[in-house]
Amino acid sequence: MHDLAVDGGHDILVAAVDWGGTWIRAAAVSGGRVVHKDRRAKPPGLAEQYATVADMVLRVTSHLAQAPAAVGVGIAGVVQQGIVGTALNLGFTDGTDVAAALRPHLPLPTYLLNDAQATALGVAAHWPHGTTAVLTMGTGIGGAVVRDGALDPGLGGAGDFGHVVIDVDGPRCPCGGTGCLEALVSGRGLAEAANALAEDGSSPMLAARAGGRVLHAGDLQDAAENGDSRAADVLDRSAVALSAGLRTIVATHDPHRIVLAGAALSPDTWFGRAVRTHWDRTRPRWARTELHHVAEDEDAALRGAASYALDKLTAASP
Repeated sequence: MHDLAVDGGHDILVAAVDWGGTWIRAAAVSGGRVVHKDRRAKPPGLAEQYATVADMVLRVTSHLAQAPAAVGVGIAGVVQQGIVGTALNLGFTDGTDVAAALRPHLPLPTYLLNDAQATALGVAAHWPHGTTAVLTMGTGIGGAVVRDGALDPGLGGAGDFGHVVIDVDGPRCPCGGTGCLEALVSGRGLAEAANALAEDGSSPMLAARAGGRVLHAGDLQDAAENGDSRAADVLDRSAVALSAGLRTIVATHDPHRIVLAGAALSPDTWFGRAVRTHWDRTRPRWARTELHHVAEDEDAALRGAASYALDKLTAASP
């Protein structure tokens, strides 16, 4: 992570925003450390979201001795050269200069990147040297490629591993493609599978657990851990798909390491163990890439967005 010190070693203060489909989080970040933060539910309208982001940035930085030098924003959408192409969960459906839209509310240099890229930057700070590919698994699949601590975004969308095609005849993906990794394995997909097994009675264990509530991916993992063969079959097929995605990452980037981020990918879970089993069976013989896991870190996206803003601010300085 980029730490920038000036004036006798005082770290530059940067504001960071993690702008997601459900929550908006903001923080003041100094020296790679979150020093103050806030979280609010995302309002429905775009105008309200702009105002909320600006107000949150002002609130988390207003009591500090120095004003923020810039704002880094990780946003749940496709970002290319600062323009948000689409962010359907936020209400953006075409190219929008979000920094320009924020400027009347927030007159600070503002730099945008995809939220998964922001998380990856925060996570990859543990490995400042070499090439690190980070694959995140939550509701969907995301990721990024980080080289020697700096994001390698391509034109903006590099590292979007959820939309690597694994099966050309596979299910339709919300992105418009077919057979994407995210369409075959994601928190959303595993939750849907758990509910389907409960509803049709294929898994008495999940049917009993449901009891009128909506199941999630963790329920599927619990069922597999307790010997439910149908749940185990679903997770095993998903693990095969994910290991194929890892092969693609190795073939295209040959990174020093792949970091799996997300609770579902922990080696302590049924699914995490299955992923590693299939990866060991299918990895290229020549591959020297190491596989790592990081636990849930809700501040990673904030630290990564701040790091990105510092890098951009430094590059823009004469």
